Amino acid sequence: MNEKSPMLLLGIGGAGSAVARGVNRAFGEGLRFATADTDASTGQDDIPFYLLGGDRLSGRGAGGDIVTARLATEDSIAVIDESLEGVRLAVIVTCLGGGTGCGATLETVRHLKTRGIPSVVFATTPFTFEGETRQQNARGVMSLIEEEASATFFIPLDKLVADADVMEDAMRRAVDTLASGVTLFWRLVEKPGYIKLDTERIRHLVSRAGRARFATVTVQGPNRAPDAVDALTRAPLLAEGSGEVRAILCGVLAGEDLRLSEIGKIADGIRTAFGDQCVFDLATVNDEQTFSGRLSVVVMLFEATGKDESSGKTGSAITPKKQRKARNPLAQGPQGRGRFNNSEPTVWNGEDLDVPTFIRRNINLDF
Repeated sequence: MNEKSPMLLLGIGGAGSAVARGVNRAFGEGLRFATADTDASTGQDDIPFYLLGGDRLSGRGAGGDIVTARLATEDSIAVIDESLEGVRLAVIVTCLGGGTGCGATLETVRHLKTRGIPSVVFATTPFTFEGETRQQNARGVMSLIEEEASATFFIPLDKLVADADVMEDAMRRAVDTLASGVTLFWRLVEKPGYIKLDTERIRHLVSRAGRARFATVTVQGPNRAPDAVDALTRAPLLAEGSGEVRAILCGVLAGEDLRLSEIGKIADGIRTAFGDQCVFDLATVNDEQTFSGRLSVVVMLFEATGKDESSGKTGSAITPKKQRKARNPLAQGPQGRGRFNNSEPTVWNGEDLDVPTFIRRNINLDF
C-alpha cells in the first residue's frame, strides 16, 4: 500500500470491500486503500481492515439494521484515522440496501467531512427483485449521503450486470464493472499523461459536485475513437439521470500510439452527446504497458442539484430561502406594490406604506 498517495480508496461493508479488493487487483502496486465492516469475517490478512463497532457488535455484523450500523460506526469511526494521514481525497465504494452499507457509509462520509477531506462515493443500489424494503433503505440514505459527500455515483445493480443470467456470473460482472471504472478513475489521477488530472484538480472539480453518473469503455482497432463515443452514448449507466448535466469529466487512457486526432474526436463526440454548453474537463493517461493497442475512455457526468444554488449556479430543483421572496405572490408588479401599482404611493418618512411591511423591510417569510 502506498502510504504517500494523497488519495485513499475505502471499501465499506462486505460488498464494498470486495469491490475495493477488485480495484487493488486491477490497479496493481501502489494503491493506497483499506476496508471497513461491522462483520469481522470481511477482513483479510494481507489487506488493511478496520472493524466497526467491535465493542457493540463483537464483529458479528449489523444484521441489516441501519440504526445499529450507524451507532456502531459512531462508536468506533476514529479507528480509520490512522489511514487518513496526508489524505487529500477519499474514494468510497459501497453497496446500499443493507445495514452496514447504508449506516456505516453515511457516518464515514460525515467523519471525513469533519476532517476536511472531500469524498467521492461510488455506491450500488439493490436489484429490483431484492424487494421494496432494501430499495427504501437505499433511497432513504442516498439524499443524506449526498448532503455530506462531495460527489456521489449511485449505480443500479440491474444496469451493472447487463445481460448476465447466472447469479454468480452476474455478481462477478457487477464487481468487475464497478472496479474497472474506479480503477480507470484512479489511474487518471495517480498516473497522469500529457493532460494531467492531479489530486488538487480533482478536489476542485468534485467540490460540491453532487450526484453524478459514469461509464467506461475499452476499444481497439482503426476506428477506436468513434467506436468509443458510440459505445458511451449507448451506455446504460449514462442513459438516465436526475438532473441536467452541468459538467463533464472525460478521461482517455491509451498507449504510446494515442493520437491528437483521437482525443479531438472523443472530446467533440462526448460534448455533442451529453452537453456542449456545460463545463468540460479532459485528462489523459499514457501507459504503454497497460493499454498497448487499446484505448479506454471513462466519462463522468455531474448533474445540477440543490448544492449548486449555494454557489449561485442554475439548474437546481431547490430554491434557497434568500431567493423565495422574489417569487412571493404578494410582491407583484415591477415595484412589488401589488394592486397599488398604478396608484399614487402613500409615502411616510421615505417609506411606501402601500407595500407590505415585510417586503419594505426585507423580512423573509417561509411558507
